[in-house]
Amino acid sequence: MPIAIITGSLTPYTVRAYDAFAERHGEDLHVLTCARIEPHRAWEVASPRHFKHSVLPGLRWHRHDASHVYANPSVVTRLARLRPETMAVAAFSPTMALAVAYARATGMPYGVATDGTLETDPGGSSTPHRLMRRMMVPAARYGICASEASVALLEHWGLERGRGIVVPIVSAWDAPARINAYDQRPFDVIIAGGINERFKGVLFFAEVVERLAARGHRLRVRVTGKGPQKEELAARLTAAGADGQFDGALQPADMPGALGSAKVLAFPSRHDPWGLVANEAVLCGTPVLGSPHATSSPCFVERFGVGLVRPLEVEAWCDGLLDMISGPTRWSSFMARREAAIAWFSLDAAVAGLKAAFDLGRGASSASSAAIKIAHGTRGD
Repeated sequence: MPIAIITGSLTPYTVRAYDAFAERHGEDLHVLTCARIEPHRAWEVASPRHFKHSVLPGLRWHRHDASHVYANPSVVTRLARLRPETMAVAAFSPTMALAVAYARATGMPYGVATDGTLETDPGGSSTPHRLMRRMMVPAARYGICASEASVALLEHWGLERGRGIVVPIVSAWDAPARINAYDQRPFDVIIAGGINERFKGVLFFAEVVERLAARGHRLRVRVTGKGPQKEELAARLTAAGADGQFDGALQPADMPGALGSAKVLAFPSRHDPWGLVANEAVLCGTPVLGSPHATSSPCFVERFGVGLVRPLEVEAWCDGLLDMISGPTRWSSFMARREAAIAWFSLDAAVAGLKAAFDLGRGASSASSAAIKIAHGTRGD
């Protein structure tokens, strides 16, 4: 019988994970999205090879880069025609609430997928968000969670303990065959993603570069991505004497070359439920200097020792960055557990997690032992 996933839009990395899951297990997987691509995204998304994808007609309200509201009543008729054995909803929009209402009315088991955390979840301060979570989560058969912190979030809203499965967010590409050495990386630091202060902290990063310049350290900086603070960031880097390169938005195929050209990825996030760019940097042998406001910082960077996590304080970041680029020996030490880190968010781990979650939806009494390891965060340790 079919399996359905209802989500906002496809991404390069979800296409890869869903394709692998459908192919390896011979699943009839249907992904229904509320939009073809979200407005702030610049990436190109490949067509699925092993699952079916369709965009639901309806209303779309893109409030800002981290908030998208969808109302697609057609999700009910699509589910009625498809009659999936189980389904997962990957957001808390009205569209997903309608899908859950249909599932509960028909007795279809369903799951909730999230990369959210208690720190980033608006449910604690917003009545509509809180009501949506209370309606959708407690009756869910399983949770598809990007991290242990996401498991804690769903359990907070009523998911039965032991039914949250960690399905790590995979990258859209494999590790490059060749990893550049310290002296083969012309840039000291790279910042990659949205060039905005509200979520990504890029002007905080500019202040770090300025403070280091005042201390006699002029950096070579590479910036990828687009966003409203691009011109201001460029002007401040230039005024600080930094040698900067702005690439604009890069497609996934170009990211390994960019990330591998710098000694450190700076990730001064102010709000990231996960922060996939940290995983991608480690694939390229690039250690990460991250903020505690991206879940990947404590759950990935600190856990595997593939970089440093520092509070968003300028002096702390200056000291951390200088430590990381101080020389090849210190720099190389951050990659001592790179292979274990990569194994943790591998495609195999994601496929195993999806299989375990959907098996719970089909009525299995518990997850497989492999999936339990993933959920408990022990895979790759």
